[in-house]
Amino acid sequence: MDKVTWLYTFVALYWAYCIFWGIKSSQQAKTATDYFIAGRQISMWVFVLAATATSFSGWTFMGHPGLVYRDGFQYAYASFYTITIPFTGVLFLKRQWMLGKRFGYVTPGEMLADYFQGDAIRILVVAVALLFSIPYLGVQLGASGFLFNVLTDGAISANVGMWVLSAVVLIYVATGGLRAVAYVDTLQCILLALGIVVTGFIALNAAGGWDNLQQGLAALGKTDIGKWGSTKGYGGGDYNAYLAIPGVIQWTAGLGKETPVGGLWTGVMCLTYMFALMGIQSAPAFTMWSFANNSPKPFAPQQVWASSVGIGFILFFFTAFQGMGAHLLGGNGAVTEAGLALNNILPDLTANKQGGLVPHYFNSIGDEYPCLVGLL
Repeated sequence: MDKVTWLYTFVALYWAYCIFWGIKSSQQAKTATDYFIAGRQISMWVFVLAATATSFSGWTFMGHPGLVYRDGFQYAYASFYTITIPFTGVLFLKRQWMLGKRFGYVTPGEMLADYFQGDAIRILVVAVALLFSIPYLGVQLGASGFLFNVLTDGAISANVGMWVLSAVVLIYVATGGLRAVAYVDTLQCILLALGIVVTGFIALNAAGGWDNLQQGLAALGKTDIGKWGSTKGYGGGDYNAYLAIPGVIQWTAGLGKETPVGGLWTGVMCLTYMFALMGIQSAPAFTMWSFANNSPKPFAPQQVWASSVGIGFILFFFTAFQGMGAHLLGGNGAVTEAGLALNNILPDLTANKQGGLVPHYFNSIGDEYPCLVGLL
């Protein structure tokens, strides 16, 4: 079978799995507590995997390598968000779990309205949840639709893929509640980690191995080829901006008005970006995740081992292989013209096409490993 047939097969199996858990969970949901927080019976490993998938999803799988490609190692330092995202969980999740267990709270609005003795905070929580969830979900679904479009060689448009996936998500979430979401996200976490690692190995193998990749990047570092040129003294020297942070901070008129010298990702930019992502585990949705656990034991393993260590290790190595390796694999026309490319498995992605980086890696092995493309 070709890669598109394998893709349809695995997608059908995945959607069947989602709908199965939606139906099964709906049969187990007898009360509002069962539906909204799985009867406070989410097990340790289900929470560890599901919460990790919720924290790092399509935007990490496709967006993160693309930005490493576009901006270089200066953005790759933002991979430290694998520490800052769960840090808010360290501060809040166990405390919220204790309150939910003691007072029987089901939603964050209920908890805060009780604490502040007013319904205005309840409305505010709903507004914050909507403002967070709608764009976040839109990013995930949009990424999935784009992936469909590229992997089917345009047979399915990005919009059609996105809307079909949206329908599946609506079915299993609406019918099964949080229990269905938890079991779907458990599988999603495994596929997420596997996909990033395998894609990293695709890039590393295409570059000819670790030594060749290092030598290729060293040769690139001797030039000023790249979107941001060189750092021109910012960060302690005049280095290729793909390989260096352009200083601690730069004072400019603002993004879109004045371009910082050597790139966007100064030390302060990376830090504030990671601070912004701390909102993920302090969002109302994660309050409900905390309520859904039968004990607080899963919180520490998720925050330390699954997120900071596991996903952190994967991002620091394998997304760097994907993003930086792409410059040497045909993804940067200027690098190819300069004779620095090690292979030519990717199209030129320099015209803000970095979002297609991961799908193009998949396509590069479509003829040799069509089954793997369908699985990923």
